[in-house]
Amino acid sequence: MMKTLLIVYSGSDPQIIERELDLHHVGGYTELSRAHGTGTSGRREGTRAWPGESTVFLSVVPDERVDALTVALVAARGALAPGERLHMAVLPTDTFL
Repeated sequence: MMKTLLIVYSGSDPQIIERELDLHHVGGYTELSRAHGTGTSGRREGTRAWPGESTVFLSVVPDERVDALTVALVAARGALAPGERLHMAVLPTDTFL
């Protein structure tokens, strides 16, 4: 069984996420930079009025890798600088070709 990870990072060093994905041998991921949107921490539009942008990571991983990666990302989240954000959703994936 597989899971799709949706990770949203708002901060100055998206390599934090890249390193964790590589360390946990996810096998591959897609990185979408300069993402804009709104959430519990407010708007991020990359403008003076709404500063900040996010980087979105998508990866399809085997079930057995999800728990360790989740623990690592929770630890990384706890070490973020003030104002930086990290969110992750784990979604069931029936088919991945």
